[in-house]
Amino acid sequence: MAGKITVLDPRGQPSGVFGRRSSGDNPGTILSPRVRPVDSREAMEKLQMADRLDTLEGKLIYLVDVGFPGSKEFLEEVAEWFKENMPTVKVVYRQKRFDPYSDDPQLWEEIHAAGGDGVIIGVGG
Repeated sequence: MAGKITVLDPRGQPSGVFGRRSSGDNPGTILSPRVRPVDSREAMEKLQMADRLDTLEGKLIYLVDVGFPGSKEFLEEVAEWFKENMPTVKVVYRQKRFDPYSDDPQLWEEIHAAGGDGVIIGVGG
């Protein structure tokens, strides 16, 4: 594979073949900072999940496809499950813009403005 290198995650596990080599001082540097998370472990440990809803009945739930293969099909199945098993739950499908590792502030604002009660993020199926 000319021009490509194998990238190791911080624990040394192969995480795939990405990008191109930098032509600067460190030719092994990957140029895209969005390929892997860059937060420190300490910063991530401070993050907390949102509180769990008491019920999904009558709630507005967004199904967000981040772009991984199989995400759309998986979320279509989730939507069908809600339709058949919890018909009072309104689901809205949206595909996140950009790549799976990038933020999409416009989408999060849409969900907030619409009064979304929850989000299911589909990463593949």
